Amino acid sequence: MSTDALSRRLRHAAPQPSDVRLLLTDADLRIFEAIDRHGPLPTHYLYELTRHLRSNLANLKYRLTHFYNGDANGPYLIRPPRQFAAFDARYQHLVYDLAPRARTLLAERGTLTRHPVRRTDPFLHQLMQACVGISCEITAGKCGLRYISRGEILTRSGATLTIPLPSADRTLTPDDLFGLEYPGHGFRFFAVEVDRSTESIERSNIGQTSYGRKVASYLSILRSGLYRTHWGIPNLTVLTVTTNGTHAANILSNIRRSETGQFAERFLFQAEPTFGVNWRVPRDVLSQLLTGEWMTVSATRSIGEA
Repeated sequence: MSTDALSRRLRHAAPQPSDVRLLLTDADLRIFEAIDRHGPLPTHYLYELTRHLRSNLANLKYRLTHFYNGDANGPYLIRPPRQFAAFDARYQHLVYDLAPRARTLLAERGTLTRHPVRRTDPFLHQLMQACVGISCEITAGKCGLRYISRGEILTRSGATLTIPLPSADRTLTPDDLFGLEYPGHGFRFFAVEVDRSTESIERSNIGQTSYGRKVASYLSILRSGLYRTHWGIPNLTVLTVTTNGTHAANILSNIRRSETGQFAERFLFQAEPTFGVNWRVPRDVLSQLLTGEWMTVSATRSIGEA
């Protein structure tokens, strides 16, 4: 076993396979499916999703370590190495992603999503997107709402996440897409954008920035109703989670000055500083995404209430 000078197991050590064959439970499979659905996820988020099926967090950590080390047939999980670049990486919850063996297992069971998250973006973007997505899923259940995943929406519509714009040479691909069913009050659907505040939007013309071009693309979708014909959903609101409240306010200021008209209120913003320059794995599920307030051009509103 690889250890440091204090005889502590190295989190970033290579897998050390066990001679004992790993047997999977329903709770284990739910974890694999959640990572497949959202992307790389921290240990405590996985626990919150399956806590009704497990005795405690320590038990889950033990299981995840076994899945990382694997057996004679290989590991089920990996630990993305980029997580260990954080300043206090040793004191954070570990983040896990699927190894090829887990994807093969889900494919054989017929539960591998047909519409996976994008895997070419940087690790921090993937982690932030995954934490946002599963936080909405977990919190929706606690609020008595039904979470409708991207996979469910796209399977029903037979569409792709990428949506073609009226201009034939342009497309738009949200970071995520989900819906909420409010019992007795209908449905709302949301396109999600994760913005780590990596570019300035302090320009007189928001169209000169990549985010400004994205706003213009969403306006095209909203005005034309393409979200109805492509994704088969009756409404659409654009949620942007950024890492800085000032950055969000600056984007909103630009939206106010642009020609968004009646659709300006469809753009909602919330800041989560955990994923900023000195990033860390969030200590808790981001429940404020549903229970807290989102900024709009005119006021604040919650998406957790009908």
